[in-house]
Amino acid sequence: MVIKQLQKRKEKKVWISLTGLRTLIVFKSLLNGGKTINQLVEILKNQPYVNKSVSKDTVRIAINTLKSAGCEIVRPSKANKYLYELLSHPFNLNVNNEEFDALIDLRDKLSQNYNWQEVLIMNDLFDKIFALTCNSNQINMVSESKPLGGININVLSILAKPEILGKKISIKYSSPKYGIEDIDIIPKKLSYDNAKLHLFCYSFKYNKTSILNIERILEINKIDISENYETENTYSVVYKLTGNSFEIFTKADYEEIIEKTQNFVKVSANVENEFLFIQRILTYGSDVKIISPDFFKEKLIDKIKLIKKRYEEV
Repeated sequence: MVIKQLQKRKEKKVWISLTGLRTLIVFKSLLNGGKTINQLVEILKNQPYVNKSVSKDTVRIAINTLKSAGCEIVRPSKANKYLYELLSHPFNLNVNNEEFDALIDLRDKLSQNYNWQEVLIMNDLFDKIFALTCNSNQINMVSESKPLGGININVLSILAKPEILGKKISIKYSSPKYGIEDIDIIPKKLSYDNAKLHLFCYSFKYNKTSILNIERILEINKIDISENYETENTYSVVYKLTGNSFEIFTKADYEEIIEKTQNFVKVSANVENEFLFIQRILTYGSDVKIISPDFFKEKLIDKIKLIKKRYEEV
């Protein structure tokens, strides 16, 4: 009995308005940018259900239908390269201030849990959503506040390629200390943390492993693919965590748990960048104890003394 009912449902025909469907397809196409009449014809020909008997007159009927519905569409001319351009339409998405703040807050929270690839996808989704509002203020605010919004996507697409790792490349970098400069590096890996994307790399300028903010990499000047470079400039730090920091501890990708009990965890960290690692250690406060090496203990003590001195000077 159930099988027969399913078969009847499959055999049931669904009637749609081809004119209406063609009009929606043309509208969607114009939302993504101006199109010539020939481009719109090809778009319709490549769509199922409406790909038969498509002509320029078919497109013109769809355009006139949209105009009748309240759309403002520029007619093709030599001045606009013979494009139909959608200037405005009455089908706007209305987002009030409270809803806007909630969506931006949601985006910011999600960006803390997503990887950087997912953040870029989310940014694109938000751009498309708020483009439907036709609210220039909201569109600009979404664009200006997006996580990773300052990154040159062309630069990122190159640095994200696995074949780039271990190669010597020259980049144009906006240094907060030295300004714009050309530097040679060997990329190691990308790291996304606290809504920031960094590049771990070997720097020929400093002859050590460095970490660069991807947003400050303005351009890839040159890539030397002739040789693979093997660079090691790391050291291990063993530390012990107790108290609340132990309870909420999450292992980083460069760390290994070497001992764990009900009261503490002992961790070995392969340190590539001292700055980031020291920041991580400082967040643990009095719950952390450095076991080895001795030079890192001294370095951390000096850092704490310097911080204390700065507060005393305030």
